[in-house]
Amino acid sequence: MTQDLTIDLGEQMLNCRTAGIIVKDNHVLMHKNKKDPFWTLIGGRIQLGEDSAQAAEREFEEELGVPAKAERLLWSVENFFTYKGRPYHEYSFIYLMQDVENRLRGTGEVISLESGEFHYEWVPLEKIEELPIKPDFLRGKLVNLPSASMHLIHKETTK
Repeated sequence: MTQDLTIDLGEQMLNCRTAGIIVKDNHVLMHKNKKDPFWTLIGGRIQLGEDSAQAAEREFEEELGVPAKAERLLWSVENFFTYKGRPYHEYSFIYLMQDVENRLRGTGEVISLESGEFHYEWVPLEKIEELPIKPDFLRGKLVNLPSASMHLIHKETTK
């Protein structure tokens, strides 16, 4: 049995998440839960005994049926935010991913293997600044990926 690295602390949540970025033809692959008003990177919770790179690769395989390889860590993030009224303290690892078999096109909608709760789409990099994205620091960073891993402490801004 697999167990996600998420701890419910009553009023707050502690979470370990991983995510991946694939950029093709000046588009980045994003997804959106149909119940939420924002877009995010493909990823999910890290499982007990799994490293963050393995988790990112597993998430791409589960969600899209596409083998992906975590090429390099872009950001490790201490992320503080509120979701559905609950404060979260999240450790997040964001990787640059490689589409191992080059099966993903860099435009249009992408069909998922998962249930229909998520919508996947290639977003043009020039439109990233206009989108509601979580975590919100990604809007300014996706267009200029770092050449070396960075550690960020991010506290969500409330509007």
